[in-house]
Amino acid sequence: MRRGFSLISLAIVLICLVSATPTASAQLLAGVQLSYGRANFEEVLGEEGAKTSQLLNTVWAHYDYEDLRFTGIYQGSLGLGGTSIGRHLGQVAANYRVLEEGPMQIYAGLGYHFTSTRFAKEMGGQENPFTLTGHGFAGQVVIDIEITEELRTSTTLTASPWVNWSFSSAGTTRSIDASGSFNAKLDLVYDYSDQLSVQIGLLGGSYKVLRFTHNGGTLGETRGVFAGFSAGITQRF
Repeated sequence: MRRGFSLISLAIVLICLVSATPTASAQLLAGVQLSYGRANFEEVLGEEGAKTSQLLNTVWAHYDYEDLRFTGIYQGSLGLGGTSIGRHLGQVAANYRVLEEGPMQIYAGLGYHFTSTRFAKEMGGQENPFTLTGHGFAGQVVIDIEITEELRTSTTLTASPWVNWSFSSAGTTRSIDASGSFNAKLDLVYDYSDQLSVQIGLLGGSYKVLRFTHNGGTLGETRGVFAGFSAGITQRF
């Protein structure tokens, strides 16, 4: 998983390096956001689920060049209220502008994402802490709508029906059959100046991990949903 996040960080750095030579048709935006939300796990390894409040930090960037948009994002969350559940998400994608109609632009593309959720011991009936890790290709759609010269909305939808999952605990790792994952991000952006913007928005997602065998037994499904409110700033280069 650490290797996956390193690849995502490298991809974002490469986007920044590419933008070092400015052109009339190229633009780099990068931002940070802080979010507060809720995570709801209906089941954890087939056992009783859990609900927790979370703080999330998000770092993202996108680079536009003519009809292309390259995107990268990392999200990390910290469970609050005594429930120790930590979640990480990272993804990169390359998109092509498929529609430009008035104030609306739509991009569609393909990317790769990594996600992990770490659960405290005794959750899911386990004696030790454990981690569910997933990675796989994902389709992405980005919709930008300009409301005024200073105000716009940006929606990013990312979905993968074939996330390759694994279960890790006490030094052992078990592969799990592929299943789906979905993530969404909606921002209302106000351009404060030529270089700086502020935004508020919503983010959320869901995933499902299928049952699997481990140490001679069968562990049940894990299903999680998360959602939150966010606020942040954007730097335009």
